Amino acid sequence: MIYHELTQWRMLPGLAQHDVWQTAFLWLEKSSRAAAEGIHPLGADGFFARVMSYPLKPRTEARYEMHRHTIDLQYTLEGGEGIEVVPAGALQKLNDYTEEKDVEHFVTPARGWARVDNLPGQFTILFHGEPHQPQLQVPGIEAVRKVVVKIPVRLLG
Repeated sequence: MIYHELTQWRMLPGLAQHDVWQTAFLWLEKSSRAAAEGIHPLGADGFFARVMSYPLKPRTEARYEMHRHTIDLQYTLEGGEGIEVVPAGALQKLNDYTEEKDVEHFVTPARGWARVDNLPGQFTILFHGEPHQPQLQVPGIEAVRKVVVKIPVRLLG
């Protein structure tokens, strides 16, 4: 997991030099604010930005998820949300993986190992194979408007 402010992405080694990361971050800088909810293709199959809004949930109602073939670049436009992570080996699988959506879910553990609160202007990168629990309540915030850029790992080869 990487957590930072959008204004600082060019300082992260490897991101500013790679065309896929450049495409993703430049789209966030230039297009995300005015983008309608829904999917916005970014030039390759499976590489897109999804703009969405939803109310936040208590930890007991949110779900742990993991992707095998894609990286999530989650960027908050309005509101905020908590995102918790736990190593995959510490979780019990629900064995519901779907190739089409590249997602599987896990039983929520008694506690998480790390958490970030993604607030406006901040992003979190969640790598493939890294379980995470988004949609978590943040004190004083009821909902989030955000972008999830889906980056197929094969594009970074």
